[in-house]
Parts: sequence; C-alpha cells; structure tokens
Amino acid sequence: MSAVADTFAANAAKDQGTGFGDYFAILKRRRRLMLALAIPIIAIAVLLACTLPSIYRSTGTVQVDKDENLKNVVDQNSQEAPYVDEYVQALSTRVLTGKNLKQLLATERLYPDQDTADPVDVLQRLRKDIRVDIVTVPILDPNNSREREIVNAFSVSLDNRDPAVAQRGAKWLVRAFLQENRHDRETQAASASKFFSGEAERMRSKVAELEGKLAVFKGKNVGQLPEYAGANMNVMDRTERDIQDIETQMQALRHERVFLVSQLSQARSVGTETTTLRSLQDEYDRKRATYDESHPDMVALRRQIDQLRATGSLSSMSLPQQLQMKKSILAEVRQRYSEDHPDVKRIERDIQSLQSRIAAGESANQVQMPDSPQAMQLQTQINATDTQLAALQSRSAELRAKMSDLEGKMSVAPQVEREYQAVTRDLASARSKYDDLLRRQMDAEVSEAAIAGGSSDKFHISSSPQIPDQSIKPQRIAIVAVAFVLAVMAALSAAIIAQMFDSTVRSARDVESALEVTPLVSVPVIENSGAAAVRRRSLVILGIKEVVAIAVGYVALWQVLT
Repeated sequence: MSAVADTFAANAAKDQGTGFGDYFAILKRRRRLMLALAIPIIAIAVLLACTLPSIYRSTGTVQVDKDENLKNVVDQNSQEAPYVDEYVQALSTRVLTGKNLKQLLATERLYPDQDTADPVDVLQRLRKDIRVDIVTVPILDPNNSREREIVNAFSVSLDNRDPAVAQRGAKWLVRAFLQENRHDRETQAASASKFFSGEAERMRSKVAELEGKLAVFKGKNVGQLPEYAGANMNVMDRTERDIQDIETQMQALRHERVFLVSQLSQARSVGTETTTLRSLQDEYDRKRATYDESHPDMVALRRQIDQLRATGSLSSMSLPQQLQMKKSILAEVRQRYSEDHPDVKRIERDIQSLQSRIAAGESANQVQMPDSPQAMQLQTQINATDTQLAALQSRSAELRAKMSDLEGKMSVAPQVEREYQAVTRDLASARSKYDDLLRRQMDAEVSEAAIAGGSSDKFHISSSPQIPDQSIKPQRIAIVAVAFVLAVMAALSAAIIAQMFDSTVRSARDVESALEVTPLVSVPVIENSGAAAVRRRSLVILGIKEVVAIAVGYVALWQVLT
C-alpha cells in the first residue's frame, strides 16, 4: 500500500505543470491499449447490430366497457388498486396457462424449432414473448374531485421474428382473452341465476306459509280485522239509528194503544146493555127455529132477556142472584132430562163455579157481554198495536244484541290489529323479497343469455393485431451508439489507470523529477530493422487477440440476447 501511495505521489508530482501536449503524448503512447479495448467493443456492437434477428411485435387492444369502469371507480377508494387492473391480471393468469400456450403453439406454429426443442424452454420463451399491458387514462374522480388514472383498456402483444406469425399469435391471444372473459361472466351469471332460483323457491315457500297463517288468522278474527273497522263503525251507527227509530215507533204505538184503550172503554160503557139485549134476542130467535121452548138453552136465554128488561143489565146482578137464576134453570131442566144429560152437567158446573166464586169472596159477576162492532174494531186495532209492539221489541232486542257484539269486536280490534299488522308486515316483506329475487333471477337469466350471444360483452376489441412493418428490436443504431460511448469510456479509463501505475522515465522532465538534477542532453529513440519487426509481430499478436476477443464476446452476447 505504501508503494502504491508513493507511485501516486510521484505521478502527481509529474503531472504538475502538465499541458495539453503532455496529455496528447500520453494518449498517443497508450493508443494500443485504448484501441485494444475500444475496437472489440465497437466491433462486437456492430456485429450484433448487423446480425441480430429482427423481432416484430403485433399488438391488439381490448377496450373495457366505460360504464363498468366508471362504476368500479365510484365504488372504490383512491388507495385501492383498480378493479379492472386486478381482473386483467387474474384473466392473464387463466389465459396464459401451460395448456393454452401449448394449444397456441400447436395451432399457430410460432417457432421453427418448437418440435425439437425442450417443451419447457419453448413455453418459457413464449411467455417472455407475450406482453399484457394496462392502458390508463386520467379522469376526474367523482369521490374527491381529484384527477386520477383509470384503466380503460389493455393490450395483448406477441413478439416474433416473423411478422405474420406475430400477428396470428396476437389474434389468437386476443380471442382467448375475450373467450375467457365471456366464459367467466357466463359462469358468474349461471351461478347467480342458480342462487337466485334457490332463494326464490325458499322465499316462495315462506310466502305460502305466511299466507296460510294470514288466512287462518282472518278466519279466526272475522269482523275484527282492521279492514272491517270502517264497516263496523258504519254498522254500529246504522244499528244505533235503527234502535232509536224503533224506540220512537214503540213510543208512538204505546201512545196510540192508550188512546185506543180509552176509546174501547168508552164504547163498551155506552152500548153494552143495548148490544147485549139485541144479541140475546137475535140468538133466542135463531135457536127457537131449532129447539123447543122448554130446551134449557132457550130457558136460559129467556131468563137473561127477562132479567135485562127488568134490571137493565146482567152486569148489575150479584153472584147470589146469578146463582139463584142458575138453580131455577137447573130445576126446570131436571124435569125434562136425566142427571146424566150434558145440559144438566153443564148447568151444575156453572152452579159450582158460582158457588166457588161466592165462597172466594166475589160480590159481583164479571161476565163480559158481547161487544159492539165499534168496540170490536177498537179491540182489533189494539191487538194489532200489541203485535207491532211485540215485533218492534223483538227487533230492538236483536239490534241491541248486534250492537253489543259490534262493541265487543271494536274493543278487541286494537289487539287484533297489532297481530294482523305483524302478520301482514312479515308477508309483505317476504313478498317484496320474493319479487326482488324473481327479478334478479330473471336479470341473471337474461344476462346469461345475452353473454352467451355476445351482446353484452364488457370487453371489446378497439384495434385488432396487424402485421407489423417495422421491428421493435434490436435498436441497431442505439446499440452502436451505446457501444461507441462504452468503448471511449473504457479506453480512456484504461489509459488513465495505466498512466497512474506507470513509473517509467521517458523524458528529461521525468529525469529531473526523479533525480532532482537537470539533464544536459537527451538522446532520442533510435529504431532499427529489429525494432520494426518486433512492432509488427506485436501488432499481429494484438490483432489475433482482438479477433478472438471479438468472437468470444459476440458469441456470448448472442447467446444472451437471443
């Protein structure tokens, strides 16, 4: 390390005061070293630029549906990776499988040596030649009003030495991506349709169960449901009005009956005796045409007529008087008939009845005499009024029972309404879910059919792969330019390093710097024929080395680049 430091110090001392001529002399002196490094680099680059095979790239662009893309942007946070980017990467994994790549190789014959080469190497080479690039465009994010990039397309490329083969392979890959996307969406739609179908069937069973429960509840609570509340109120109002009307009618009928009873009493008090005497006389005349004058009925009628004419009224006779009259009639009848005769028995029963009444304390006879026509008409009206009153009372009782039933229904209506609302709410929710599931099932089935028909693809080819007219690599001019720069830098670096480690004395300045003595004279280099031969031999050896280095470097780089 000290020796190196001394060398660097000496060179630094020598370099002090060095001018442009000295640098030029150094470059001239190191020209062989510089050329030995620069020439192989440039030669190898030129050979590679001239001999490397041209690689052509055919590219197809697949456009992503705009609505689908924007929907994914809205649904995602700005920190998350775009959905389309992830989906394209997953799609690439499924498309670029070994099975599909082997099918591509067998269909399009991409490489001339693919049948003889190692299949694994061929697949690796093909994967290197395939490129899937994401195409993004800037948009204004609706979530935060900031500009961001979204994926609106992706490109599929294939590199190959034959441009026609590159186009065919790229077309095959684009079709494979579209078919895989369609198959993926068909699978998703079929799975969704199956799922919604099963859920809809399950929900249909639940709806049927709830409908049966609601039917049982309605049958159990007929007339108490909320839907009957208005009708029940109307019926209650109408029933109440009917009851009031019946009460009014009954009140009117009661007043009318009182009036009719008053008129009947008056009619009976005025014309009872006259009507009774005339009625008895008519009956006596009618029976005289049939019976004998001594017949008990005739005797009884004659005695009644005589009594009415004498006293003016049978109603004024006392019970004993009536009993005495009956006994007289019985005595006359026994003179004509035996004790077993029906008339004798009848008169005896009347006597017994009068005796019982007298024994009971009655003092007057309550026998009602036949009424006059006016009294009979009034009695008929009273009977009709009583009939109407009875009918109205019966109707009133029915209406009051109905009112009580309605009031009972209205009292339990709130509890019934709560239970009814719970049942109907569950049924409405189940029906809504069932309808939604049916709609989704139909949408999934329609989507599945549309996807199978290709009318609802989310990926569309915006540009088909074309036969490339220019190669994408190698960049021949760039290779030569980069090699030239590298050669110059390597040559200069080698010259500088060689000069730094060179301690040879070559000039008077070197002698003065080394011995600190100024030389008197300097003797130039004298070349003879032997020196020229040595120089030629060294040049030949150098040329051979250069050729070998160029060949080795070319072969090595060729293997790496191809």
